[in-house]
Amino acid sequence: MDKINVYMSLQPELSGSSSKNRFRLEMLWGICKMFDLYDESDFCVVFDYKCDIEVHFNNALEFYQIKTHKIQSPYTFAKISKCDKTGNSILGKLFVLKNLSNDKIKIKVALVSNAFFKLGKTHAHTEVIEFINLDETSRKKIKKALETELNQKNVDISNMYYIYTPMNLLYPEDDVKGKIMGSFEKIKKCEPAKPNTLYRLLRDTVEEKACYELELDDYNDVIAKKGITKSQLDDMLNKYVDRVDIGVEKTKLYIDRNYADIKKRKKLKNALVRIVEASFNAKEIQQKELDISSYLNESINDLPNEYEDIIDVLLKKFSQAFSIEYSIDEIYVFLLLILNRWEDGKYEKNDH
Repeated sequence: MDKINVYMSLQPELSGSSSKNRFRLEMLWGICKMFDLYDESDFCVVFDYKCDIEVHFNNALEFYQIKTHKIQSPYTFAKISKCDKTGNSILGKLFVLKNLSNDKIKIKVALVSNAFFKLGKTHAHTEVIEFINLDETSRKKIKKALETELNQKNVDISNMYYIYTPMNLLYPEDDVKGKIMGSFEKIKKCEPAKPNTLYRLLRDTVEEKACYELELDDYNDVIAKKGITKSQLDDMLNKYVDRVDIGVEKTKLYIDRNYADIKKRKKLKNALVRIVEASFNAKEIQQKELDISSYLNESINDLPNEYEDIIDVLLKKFSQAFSIEYSIDEIYVFLLLILNRWEDGKYEKNDH
């Protein structure tokens, strides 16, 4: 028997791979959930601490247990209500979390799966099922299972959900990348500059949060080490906004409108080409751009109102600071370019 046959005859050990795959799906579903929540005023998504995915609002909590189902059949109530060796069921664990609700803090719990839900003859094909809205027979069955498991009476099954997710189990990254692209365009009104890099940033950040294994005694530490806030998500997105530099086109348009002499227009446009090329390589030009843009940010209230008058002030202040290799035309169009970029918000201090 050759090596391949010997190897393939061995029984595979898939528990580790299955565990890693479930972990990956939890993370990717959590990324999608962050974008679903974006319109909320504030939130924090916590990964793999009290539950697989948690959403923390100011006065509410949501817990999501992610369960994959590989076969083409529904996820049955018998499966989620069956107690394990410790005497706990999936449903029971969720109820314990939900049961901490009070008048000030509302708690929602949900089992999320890639299979539709079935309870007795009820075979649901809806994405979201709230147990309290099921028929009376189904509600009684759920309550009885929880009362038996937890030794409680009159359990309240409100705010308990089953959520079907159509996430592609074989290639979940494709679904998540599509979600990121669509959400980014909706939120930022443009496509991300480097979509694959953005995806890796989000995935790596979530993985870092989910893999932090130490117990945390302080709530702020939980948020810092296990969670991603809306503000942090927005910071990551802002780094990949494709900010088209229209300053060059605006500068060309200004030259066309203000110089009737075709020779002068040609000379200034050539100077613009040279200065733009220099801005990519010449450290002097890069530093001058920083200096001039900072001056505009700090002194704009003291500058004249008219465009050309501002350019005159800039020429007087900065023209002597350039080395002799730059002509007055190049310095002039460079100042035009910076003023146009400043007007478009490129140099705002909160820009990413």
